[in-house]
Amino acid sequence: MHLLRAAAMGLIMVAVSTAPGTARAQEQTPASLWGDFNHYVRVARPDLAQAAAEALMSKANPQQLLDIVEASEYKDYDQTLQRASRIESLRDTAQQIADQIQAAKIKRSREPQRILDDIQNLAKGKRANFNATQRLKAGGQYAAPYLLAALLDEDQQKLHAVVLGAMVEIGLPMVYPLSVAVPHLEPVPLGQTAQVLAEIGYPQALPYLKQVLETSRANPLTLSIIQSAFDRLAEDANISVHTSAAELFLSLGLRQYTAGTKGTEAPGYDADTQQGLVWEYDREAGLVAIPVPSEIYADALAMRSAQHALRLSPQMDESLSLWLMANLRRENRLPQGVKDRSYPAAMHPPSFYIEMAGPLRQHDVLDRALEDNDIALALDAVAALASTAGTEALINREGTIQPLLRALTYPDRRVRFNAAFAMTNARPRFTFPGSDLVVPVLAEAVRQSASRHAVVLTPQPDTLNSLMATVRDLQYEPIGGLTLDEVAGQINASPSVDLIVIEASAGRVAEIFRQTLSDYRLASVPIVAVVKPIDKIELARRLGENSRLFTTLHPENPGNAATDSFRDVFERAHRANFGATINPQESKTFASTALGLLRQIAASNSTVYNVSDALPTLIQALGDDRQEIATQAARVLAVIDEPAAQSAIADAAMDATRPLNPRVALLESLAESARFYGNDLSDAQLAKLLELVKTSRGGLVNAGAQAYGALTLPTSDVVQLIAR
Repeated sequence: MHLLRAAAMGLIMVAVSTAPGTARAQEQTPASLWGDFNHYVRVARPDLAQAAAEALMSKANPQQLLDIVEASEYKDYDQTLQRASRIESLRDTAQQIADQIQAAKIKRSREPQRILDDIQNLAKGKRANFNATQRLKAGGQYAAPYLLAALLDEDQQKLHAVVLGAMVEIGLPMVYPLSVAVPHLEPVPLGQTAQVLAEIGYPQALPYLKQVLETSRANPLTLSIIQSAFDRLAEDANISVHTSAAELFLSLGLRQYTAGTKGTEAPGYDADTQQGLVWEYDREAGLVAIPVPSEIYADALAMRSAQHALRLSPQMDESLSLWLMANLRRENRLPQGVKDRSYPAAMHPPSFYIEMAGPLRQHDVLDRALEDNDIALALDAVAALASTAGTEALINREGTIQPLLRALTYPDRRVRFNAAFAMTNARPRFTFPGSDLVVPVLAEAVRQSASRHAVVLTPQPDTLNSLMATVRDLQYEPIGGLTLDEVAGQINASPSVDLIVIEASAGRVAEIFRQTLSDYRLASVPIVAVVKPIDKIELARRLGENSRLFTTLHPENPGNAATDSFRDVFERAHRANFGATINPQESKTFASTALGLLRQIAASNSTVYNVSDALPTLIQALGDDRQEIATQAARVLAVIDEPAAQSAIADAAMDATRPLNPRVALLESLAESARFYGNDLSDAQLAKLLELVKTSRGGLVNAGAQAYGALTLPTSDVVQLIAR
C-alpha cells in the first residue's frame, strides 16, 4: 500500500514537473528542449510540446536554434513541424519555430555547403523546393556559381529544370553573373541561360547576348533562342534590335559610371558586406567573384563594360574615354591602404593610360569631370593635358565644347589655377577665345592669402553703409555703390572680387546677374541676393536653380545681420566660389607657380597674354607676409614696362620695417627694372634711395648702389661719397 502511494506521488510529480510553463522545462538545456518538443509532438502530447517549445524559444535565438536543430538526432524535424502544424494548439508555435529556423538558414545562405544542399533540396518536393528557393534567393548572386555548375553537370540532369526555375525566382541578382558566363557556355546551357535572362527581364544582359549573336558559332537553334531572348529584352527596354554589342556595352558602362556619380547602388552591390562583386568566368573554375570596395565598385564595373566594348570595336573613342575616366576615378576613390583585387597587377597606373591616350580623350575626361563636379578627376585630366598637349590641342577639341577653357571659370580654385598653368606653359603664339582669362586667374592664384573683396550694390543709399558694415564684419573688404557701373573703376583696381551682394528687387537682381556674365572678372563670382519674401519667389522663377545665386531674406536691421542668417549664406557662397580649403603650403605653391609663369609672360613680351592685367595684384603682393612671395612678385614687376611697377618695387625696397634679405632682393629687382626701362622714380623716391646708400652697410648698401647705378643718376653723388 505504501509503495503504491509512493509510485502514485511519483507520477504526480512527473506530471507537474513536465506540465507547460513548469520549472523543469525552464531548467533544461535548449538541446534537450528541442528533443522534448520532437518527442511530445510524436507521442501526441501537445501540452508538453508547447511547454518545451516556449522554453526553447526563450533560451535560444534563431542562429542558436539552427545549430541545435542541425546537431540533433531528429534529422526529419520537418515532419515534426508539419505534424505540429496540424494540431490547433501547436499551429502558431510550430510556425514560429519553422520561421526562426528558416530565417537563420537564410542568414547563412551564402555558405557554399548550404547552397549545395539547397540545390539538392529543390528536387525534394513542393515544400522543400519552396524553402530551398527562399534560402537561395537570400544567397542571391552568391548562389550563381553553384546553380550554373549544377546546370552544366550532365550527371545532375534531374535537377536542371528546378535549377532553371530557381534562377528565374532569384531574379535580378542572377543577371550579372549569368550574363558574364553567357559567351563561354556550350549550346544547350547557353540557350537555357538566355531564356532565364529573358524571363528575369533585366536589360543588363543585352550586350552579352548580342555579343554571342555577333561572334558565336553556335548552332542555328541555339542562336534562334538567344535572338528571341535578346528581342524580348530589347523590346522591354525600348532599345533597337540593330544596336551593336559594343554600343550596348558602352551604354551599360555609362549607366554604371553614372550610378557611381550619383551614389546609387549598382547591381552586384552587397549591402551586408558593403562591397561589390565583379564576376569573371573561367572555363575550369566556372564563375569567380572578385570582391571590390564599395567606393570603387561602379567604376570597376564601368571599366569592364568599356573594355568589352573596346574589344569588340577598338576604334570606339567614347569607350576609351569611359575606361580612362572610370580608371582614374577608381584610383581617386580607393581607400588608402586598400587593394583593388579587380585591377590586374600587370596594368600600369591610370595616369599612364590617360597621358598615352592623347588630348582628345583627355578633353573628354575633363568635360565629364566638370559636368559631374568631380574635382579630383578634373585635376587628373588637366595634368594630363598639361604634360602632353601643345597649344592647339589644349584649346581645340572636336565639337563646340572646350573643357579647358571652361575650367578657367570653374568654381573650384584648384581647377582654375591648374587650367591657367597649363594654358601658360603651352606658350601660344596666337590669341584664342578665353585667352584673356588666363592672366586674371594667375593673378587670383597669387593673392590666395590676401583679403577677400565683395561688391555691395543697393539702390537705397541709406542701406548701403549698413550692408557694407555687414560685409566687413564677415571678413570681406567692401566695394560699395548704387549700380555696377558706378563701382566699375574700383573693381578694375581691386585685385579680386570674391562676392557680389545685391539688395534690390527680383527684377533688379536678375538684371545685374545678367550684366555680370559679360565681364570675365565677375562671370563666375557668386551673388548673395538680399530680398523680400515675394522677391525671393520671383527671383527663383526668373533665374531658376543657379549655382552662383544665393538668396537671403531682407533683415529688419541689416547692420546686425552678420550674426544671423547672413553668416550662413555668405559662407555657403564663399565655399561655392573657392571650393575645398587650400592649406597654407598649397596656397604658397600656387602663388609661387603663378608668379613664375607671370614672369615668363612678361619677359617673353607675349602678344597673347597681357601681364598688365595682373599689375594691381602684383603690387599688392609686394606687401605679402610671405617674404618669398613678395620678392618673387618684385621679380615679375621688374620685367613689366609700367612706371607703377618700378615705383612699387622702390617703395617696398625703401621700407625699413622689412627684414634685410628681402630688401636686398627688392633692390636687385629695382636694378633689373631700371636696366630694362630706365628711371621712372619720383624725386622723393630717388632721395630715399640715395639716403639708403649713404647710411647702409653690407649687402643692403651694395644692392642699393647697384640700383642707383642702373637708374643712371648723376655721378656727383658718387663723388661726394668718395671725397668725404
